[in-house]
Amino acid sequence: MKKHLLVLFFFCLQVSLWAQVKNEGIPTIRNYTQKDYRAASQNWAIVQDHRGVMYFGNNAGILEFDGSNWNIIALTNKTNVRSLAIDKKGRIYVGGQDDFGYLVPDKQGLLTFVSLKSQIEEKYQNFDDVWKIYPASDGVYFCTVSAIYFLQNDKIKVYQVPADKSEVAFFVQEKLYVPVLGKGIYELKQEQMVLIPNSEAFSQHVITAMIPAAENKVLLVTEQEGMFLYDGYSHFESWGAEVKNFLAKAKVGTAIALSEGYAIGTSHDGLLLIDNNGLPRQHLNRDKGLQNNTIRSVYQDNAGNLWLGLNNGIDYVEINSPFTLFNIKNGLPGTAYASLMDKDRLYLGTSDGLYYKTWSNSESPLQPSTFRLVENSQGQVYNLQKLAGHLLLSHHNGAYEIINGQAVKLAEHRGAWLFLPLKAHPGYLICGTYSGLYLYKLVGGQVQYQGKMTGFNESSRVIEEDEEGNLWVAHGYKGVYKIRLDPELRKVQQVNFYNEEHGFPSNLFINTFKIGGKLVFAGERGVFVYNKATDRFVPHEEFSRLFNANVHVRKLVEDQNSNIWFSAGNEMGMLRKQANGSYEVEKNAFNKMNGKLVGGFEHIAYYDRSNVLFGTDEGFVHYHPSFLQTSNVDHVFYSLIRRVEASAEAADSLVYAGAFSNNGYVTVGQSEEDIPELPYSFNSLKFTFGAISYNDVEDMQYQYFLEGHDKNWSPWGRALQKEYTNLKEGNYIFHVRARDIYNQESTAAMYQFKVSPPWYRSILAYAFYGLLGLGLLGLTKQQVGRHINKTKMKLELEQAKALRLQEAQHAEEVLKAEKEIIKLSNDKLENELNLKNKELASSALHVMHSLETIEKVRFQLQDVIDHVNDRDALHQLRKVLKSVEEEIKFENNWEQFELHFNQIHEDFLKRLRDDYPELTHRDIKLCAYLRMNLSSKEMASLLNLSLRGIETSRYRIRKKMNLEQEVNLTEFILKY
Repeated sequence: MKKHLLVLFFFCLQVSLWAQVKNEGIPTIRNYTQKDYRAASQNWAIVQDHRGVMYFGNNAGILEFDGSNWNIIALTNKTNVRSLAIDKKGRIYVGGQDDFGYLVPDKQGLLTFVSLKSQIEEKYQNFDDVWKIYPASDGVYFCTVSAIYFLQNDKIKVYQVPADKSEVAFFVQEKLYVPVLGKGIYELKQEQMVLIPNSEAFSQHVITAMIPAAENKVLLVTEQEGMFLYDGYSHFESWGAEVKNFLAKAKVGTAIALSEGYAIGTSHDGLLLIDNNGLPRQHLNRDKGLQNNTIRSVYQDNAGNLWLGLNNGIDYVEINSPFTLFNIKNGLPGTAYASLMDKDRLYLGTSDGLYYKTWSNSESPLQPSTFRLVENSQGQVYNLQKLAGHLLLSHHNGAYEIINGQAVKLAEHRGAWLFLPLKAHPGYLICGTYSGLYLYKLVGGQVQYQGKMTGFNESSRVIEEDEEGNLWVAHGYKGVYKIRLDPELRKVQQVNFYNEEHGFPSNLFINTFKIGGKLVFAGERGVFVYNKATDRFVPHEEFSRLFNANVHVRKLVEDQNSNIWFSAGNEMGMLRKQANGSYEVEKNAFNKMNGKLVGGFEHIAYYDRSNVLFGTDEGFVHYHPSFLQTSNVDHVFYSLIRRVEASAEAADSLVYAGAFSNNGYVTVGQSEEDIPELPYSFNSLKFTFGAISYNDVEDMQYQYFLEGHDKNWSPWGRALQKEYTNLKEGNYIFHVRARDIYNQESTAAMYQFKVSPPWYRSILAYAFYGLLGLGLLGLTKQQVGRHINKTKMKLELEQAKALRLQEAQHAEEVLKAEKEIIKLSNDKLENELNLKNKELASSALHVMHSLETIEKVRFQLQDVIDHVNDRDALHQLRKVLKSVEEEIKFENNWEQFELHFNQIHEDFLKRLRDDYPELTHRDIKLCAYLRMNLSSKEMASLLNLSLRGIETSRYRIRKKMNLEQEVNLTEFILKY
């Protein structure tokens, strides 16, 4: 009960303070440029549907945005869109130039514009821009400067304005107001335009907004004359004096009511946020992160943040966040390292120097105090401490004291990390430096340098003092040193070194912190305490339960309430101290800071319930612990399936475009009639999805599951698409859900579809298969009958065959005897053939020898003729030589040989010439000798060739016969 009362107290306290409008620093701003949304520059209207999807009225049409993907919906006449609105049922109404209507999903889920112009009487169909649309309880108002068009029960009534042209109309608390220059403000009552009493005072003012105010009043916002409260009857009073001059110069263009105040968009100086009392709380312009200073439209989404439609671009401003920034846009350059709040002054130390400004949580953004550089502090700042009333600065250039807005150097040594007051020696300070320890003393209200402590020269960036007066110096890459100073503080008396040999997991990233007055030590993994009895380090019992054993605890900071702020791994959070002394881990609220602290120099500084500062590479993040978000980290958001495409024949076909329909209204769920049945050729699908959340969208993770195909949900990942190929026929449901940076899961989106079987597995195909089976069954029956008849006939034939078999066996025995006789005859013939071959070979060899002898005689005769001079003898010798030459003509001998050879070998040579006409005479002779199975030596002698010549001739014959390499030439000739 006490806890609830405490929460209620803090809630009332915070609301009473500033009603949630945060003014410290600059909120996170995300810029969307023309290149992002690929449309025209100007954006006139903004609305969000019940799913969370954003819509923007752009000069090119309606921009649809789901956090990841942009889409353009064009009007029928392709004109610009000036106004958007959504009714309670979720229908989005659109106003353009000379046309208005609404959006409705088509059969594929694609939002299309439906014009209502045809329902207007013809004489009223000519109008200019529809500047505002207001859904009311009984209809919808479409407002132009010449008339008001009221849609009710599918019919449109027209109310003429009481002048040729009016200003933009406004709808507040179910009342329609029409300002008319030169006359005043009219209210539509009982279908008549009635002038509001005393509104003539505004006849020369351009009213840019009329929005709800407290106590059922109406806030009038003029372009340059400030703001007024209207009581709903006849009384007007000036309001918001603190911002009147600013609004007059900035020229108000639009304004909306927020849950915590008002947002005013100007034409010349960006956005102004004021609270419910009219006090300025936040001012944003181009210098502070907006794309430009001209704001055409403002909208607060369901997460409590603002969308700004600009003259060129769209900006998203996270005003509903406890985190804001101090960086270069506030005049604070560099990476953040140190901070200090000293009364009404805030000091921030960066890599560029030490800066300060007057500090107040109620500072007016229209008169902000600026950051100023502390003189002589340029360069790297490491630490800033207030000790004994002295503001001490640890700097790359050495040790300084801040006196009267200047940094005064205390000594000539360089590289100061921090100061540590010695409890065992009051009035003395140890300064840890790049090269050891230096001693300072407080003397007469001054900090005096005493000298270097000898005996220790290691870099001393982290120092803590234990209860016994020992100094512990942690070195991130070596280990930790326990140092004992001599009583006179002149030197280091004793140094004990500890590393992985003393209980730490490694020598790296060892650090020390003081929690609850006692030292704890962090290693590369885990948190430890020193055991004096064993002179070793052992795991910290409680912190070992609170932190993962494998995580590197980078920073531990204890605040005034005994809560511990930590940085561990890439995460940041807080250990909240409970009444029983235990701790409760809180991390989700700080997930936005994960991975953003400066590595190795993590800065976390808690000052009070309104001010906590974190150091990042981009500057300081201001955290307001008691900031009451309109939608906290436990918010509900949707995941939506934005597109389904089917791949068929190397082309993608759109199946679903992102919006389910229920009687023409956009809905989240899929109805039965929206379930598509896809042909089998469309069995490869690509799903595009997204979470409808606009904070830290780059850290959103997704998980999907195709029911009917997958067994389990997929692992979490950042992909926004999933493809499935070659799905079997059947019913499927694709599920997808998201998890945001705060580990909150979205509601799951589902898309149900059916894949039809291929034609050969369709119902018609199976019917055909059934008919075919019946036909085959009948045919089988017929075949079986035929088979039975054949079997009977076969048995009768077998009996007849049995009789004939006996006769056949007898005939076979007779045939075997005859075959034996034929075989003997063939063997005899083969022997005779071999004998004749031998005779032919012998004859051929004999002839060859004879020819050789006659050749020798011819050569001798030739030699004699060359030496005979007697003419008669020479004539006789030549006649003898001619006779010898005629005798040795081999052709006559070969023809005789060939005749005998063909007789023996069944015209072998004749067939060979017919089949292979390319064979030469010598090739034919060689084939004949191969047929006779002569040896290579015998064939060389007969052909008067060498053995190599025989091989060459054999190769040439094989080539002419086109024989494969594996075919043996001799075997081929023998079988030919």
